[in-house]
Amino acid sequence: MKKIVHITNDLQRLGGVQRLLVDLMTLQNNDFKFEVILTRGKNEYVDELKALGVEVLHKSELGLLGVIKRLNKADLVHTHLFPSIYIALLSSTPTIVTEHNPHYRRRDLPLVKFLERILYKKFKKIVCISQGVKTVFLKNIKAEDSKTLVIHNGVNLDRFSQKEKLLDIKKQRTKIGMVGRFAPQKDIKTLIKLMTLLNSSFELHLAGDGDLRQEYEDYCKSLNVDKKVIFHGQVNNVPHFLDSLDIYVQSSHWEGFGIAVVEAMAAGLPTFATNVKGLDNIALTEALFEVGDVDTLAYKIQKLANNVDEYNRISQAVVQQAKHFSINNTAIEHSAIYNEVINNV
Repeated sequence: MKKIVHITNDLQRLGGVQRLLVDLMTLQNNDFKFEVILTRGKNEYVDELKALGVEVLHKSELGLLGVIKRLNKADLVHTHLFPSIYIALLSSTPTIVTEHNPHYRRRDLPLVKFLERILYKKFKKIVCISQGVKTVFLKNIKAEDSKTLVIHNGVNLDRFSQKEKLLDIKKQRTKIGMVGRFAPQKDIKTLIKLMTLLNSSFELHLAGDGDLRQEYEDYCKSLNVDKKVIFHGQVNNVPHFLDSLDIYVQSSHWEGFGIAVVEAMAAGLPTFATNVKGLDNIALTEALFEVGDVDTLAYKIQKLANNVDEYNRISQAVVQQAKHFSINNTAIEHSAIYNEVINNV
């Protein structure tokens, strides 16, 4: 059985990259032997990966030379995110890389962009998680189009209800929610500002954590909406959290793909998302809004919350939309790439 090593930064539960890797290894475990090397973070999937027989190692314990030795013993290395992608390039093993975002701040520096145009020539395949990511990547890095391909991220739909939700107009509270890191990319301040435009029957529920949490809590108080915004911290049972909501909103400035959006739709939640690459081909067209356009978002939410038939129609539509992004398809496509690269060495 061929051995594949994933090298990435961490395996935190709220990360889309991390969830994707665990789901992929679960489906591919009978075809390949997997190992994971983490360059700086921790593993929050201990039980799941232990059950699969996947060993997780840490750069802090192995040292750089130890990491390179482990990579060199594999049949294929699959690398994700900076700085893991640079470390993977030190290996003599055939390596593929996944581009998870359309925008990386390091590439705003001309020297880094020039350097990566050279370094990326070593990768056997470059996987982009959406067409939007591929378009931006090729513009920045000028890689060979023939070895750059799109494999959409996928979601294990079986973890979610995949049933339409029915709006109970008699409910005292309409719960709006979002799952994600507390980082500038996610533009959570727009969601907080949204609560100033909605009456007291609406609540905002935020599942996530990060360095900006205190700033967001202070922002809630400054806008006098702190009673309407609930901070749940890190949530390990995302399906349960989504089932508690009525509406989902992804307010990001950018996304590579938007696993959280697919998960919300698979839970039957009417889902609004910003009109940016990575989300514009996932969410329903009618559910898109421009980044920071809190007035339009408030109007869409109020309209939906007052129309049972429309709410139920959209709930049915998003469940069907989510089915296009099954992790099973993603796993099949990745396995084909792994075998192609390994067999052509």
